[in-house]
Amino acid sequence: MLPSSSLSNATLYTVSVSGTVQDISGNSLDQDSSWKFTTVSASSDNSSGDTGSGGDTAADTTQPSVVSISPSENASSITVDSAITVVFSESISSASLSSSTFKLMDNSSNSISGSYSLNGSTVTFTPTDNLTHFRDYSVSLTTGIKDSAGNALSSAKSWSFSTLSNVVVISADSFGMVLLSGGQFEMGADNESQSDGTGNSRELPVHTVTLTGPFYVSDHEVTAAEYKACVDAGNCSYTGSTTNSKRTYDVSGEENFPINYVSWNDAANYTSWLTSNRSGTYRLCTEAEWEYAARAGSTTKWSCGNDNDSCLINHAWYDSNSRTGPKAVKTKLANSWGLYDFHGNIWELTSDYYGGSYYSEISGGATNPSGPATGGSRSTRGGGYSSETTSLRSSNRYYKGQTSQSSTLGFRVCATP
Repeated sequence: MLPSSSLSNATLYTVSVSGTVQDISGNSLDQDSSWKFTTVSASSDNSSGDTGSGGDTAADTTQPSVVSISPSENASSITVDSAITVVFSESISSASLSSSTFKLMDNSSNSISGSYSLNGSTVTFTPTDNLTHFRDYSVSLTTGIKDSAGNALSSAKSWSFSTLSNVVVISADSFGMVLLSGGQFEMGADNESQSDGTGNSRELPVHTVTLTGPFYVSDHEVTAAEYKACVDAGNCSYTGSTTNSKRTYDVSGEENFPINYVSWNDAANYTSWLTSNRSGTYRLCTEAEWEYAARAGSTTKWSCGNDNDSCLINHAWYDSNSRTGPKAVKTKLANSWGLYDFHGNIWELTSDYYGGSYYSEISGGATNPSGPATGGSRSTRGGGYSSETTSLRSSNRYYKGQTSQSSTLGFRVCATP
């Protein structure tokens, strides 16, 4: 703002800025702000450079204040490469900026290292490394921050924000493993709040799950050929049916079909073998990881939508097109993250013990949930070749005993890098 006329000499002025003022992006100031200054006397404005009577100018005793902050208070979805920017009412002394006066901390009270830069009255703190996905952070400014005249910040200030980057999906490697950065989603379903709900108590209540990641998930169900390689290496065994027409193990022409007639224990042995032969730690997916990957960012009944006629027929093997048995993996369309057969073909074992009321225990939200500590059965997901459409929903849960085997039961793997 430029005054319409010159200011008066030796006069105290007050500047007030309303918190409703917005920048060009529509962001409002954090709070109302005001500061004062005094103009010099008429005698101090002369060509000789004389400071006037007694040679003194008015001392700067005005304390700096915070005008605006970024990220704003309680902001969410802040990208992990963000810097912290504070605009003060006047220029700040660089010597007063340190990790004790201008501090960024995570929700475990760890101080985040970084560097400070000044541009007029704006101070920017740039973290040394990117922030962590889905993490709460707090910023603290103390009265140790001073202006160039040594006046301390008028009052300490602190605020919080949280990060939430877009999900990063790295395409499948040579083993078919897709890397996910982690993410946050609403797990479960009910008729009233989720379009994919059926009111099944196993799926209640809907709750927020955070997966810190990163983690790998296979783009396909483990095939008969892949499992046989473990058997041939002497690390796995096959004790399932050798006569049922729907078995896939060691059947000519069905090497690329999902392995079936294997138990949870068999699947766990297979993941241990993979760990010893590849980089990373292989394991069964948790229920949360499974549903997160199955949804691929969707909130509909199936990752492809809510209309089973136009959706599932192109994405899944189920009772309408495959009652005779499982089919070769990756022969239907993938979901938006490049993952196949999460709906139908074969029920998939997860690492979790099954708990019908487990969701009630984590109704307030959970980070990296791994199911009940104990149990008699393991959770299964996805539905199979003879399942009705409702069983193929992303949120649907079922279970099998840890030693159970059947033509409809198989698994896919996840891995920790």
